[in-house]
Amino acid sequence: MSRITRLQTLDVRFPTSRHLDGSDAMNPDPDYSAAYVVVHTDDDDGLTGTGFVFTIGRGNEIEVTALRALETFIVDRDLDEVLGDMGATWRSLVHDSQLRWLGPE
Repeated sequence: MSRITRLQTLDVRFPTSRHLDGSDAMNPDPDYSAAYVVVHTDDDDGLTGTGFVFTIGRGNEIEVTALRALETFIVDRDLDEVLGDMGATWRSLVHDSQLRWLGPE
């Protein structure tokens, strides 16, 4: 059984506003961005998982910070337990007595 050992979060941004790539009437200067997370395990084969949230620039750092805030609910958990009951995993992520005021429920 593998355990989740750490999360690595990255703030990835592409300067698309320089040439107005992807711009439109509502988004005149988007910088396509992503809060990217790598889930590391202690698996002998180096098993990792990835996830991301897309934004269009400003506020991307908020997504990165949110991922970091959830780290304590994931790290040191058994991977089979996490994947075996995704409902329980979801509830552990969204029902913290303080963080739940931020969303998503």
